Amino acid sequence: MPPRPVDISLIISSRNRASGLLNCLDAIANAARLSGDLQLELVFVDNGSTDDTSEVFRRWAAVAPLHTNLIYETLPGLANARNSGIAAAAGRLLAFTDDDCEVLPDYFTVIAGLFAADRGIVMRGGRVELGDVRDLPVTIKTEREPAVLTNELHAGGFIHGCNMVFPRALVDQVGQFDPRFGAGATFRSGEDTDYIHRAFNAGIRVEYVPELEVKHFHGRRKVEDIHRLHAGYAFGNGALYAKYLFDKRSNMRGMLRWDIRQAVREALGGQPMSKEMGLTYRRQLRDNLTGMLAYWRSTRGKTPAAART
Repeated sequence: MPPRPVDISLIISSRNRASGLLNCLDAIANAARLSGDLQLELVFVDNGSTDDTSEVFRRWAAVAPLHTNLIYETLPGLANARNSGIAAAAGRLLAFTDDDCEVLPDYFTVIAGLFAADRGIVMRGGRVELGDVRDLPVTIKTEREPAVLTNELHAGGFIHGCNMVFPRALVDQVGQFDPRFGAGATFRSGEDTDYIHRAFNAGIRVEYVPELEVKHFHGRRKVEDIHRLHAGYAFGNGALYAKYLFDKRSNMRGMLRWDIRQAVREALGGQPMSKEMGLTYRRQLRDNLTGMLAYWRSTRGKTPAAART
């Protein structure tokens, strides 16, 4: 008998996460044991680690209850790592989480149930809860109501790259992640926002489904850490605004106008973004504009097709 096709490939990109990685991996093992007869694989991408990340993974994989595939990607950046993971994955469904997240025990069975009745391509993402109450409440998404992405909503944060699933057929239609975006790349963030936006522009339904949950142990406990994180997000969003500024299908211009309005209202005495964390719309707009300029400088002299890659 030929081997059964892989139902779900879970792709994790990691760099220098030897400490703490077992918490992520053990949660995956637990979910795999409770997944019934689903055919699963874990594609683990070491994105240039200089510590024992790969060795920790190899020792865990030797007794893991699912098929594993360790690959190496030397080009820096989360998008490059995810693209390598996609190329190596064999699953009909491609799921993504991060090496500082823990999936819930029902993770794989929830995914299988969500996609079981689909007749077309759907991209889905789920809830991201704070894993450690000592961490500040950022990089999470805790809404309890399902939602569908529309032109009136920003793709950024609608679903998170650390809890995202879609069929392999979506890659055939949309292409790879843009390697200029994401942690470790030129524009520092936004590879998931860009990919969600491209899927939506291609006519693919994008859903937020709260029953699919992971816990995020991001470790940020100082306001200064949040400022750096938020600056990187705003810089990446600015680069995305520049990338899609002249695309008539895109609503990125509307998102930029919203950022400008919020900054103006704040300057005129309105509420800041977050008084507790010292975040302001004006600083966000400044970083947006810096990202836009950086994008345009990076594409100077290139053909329009090359600039859109």
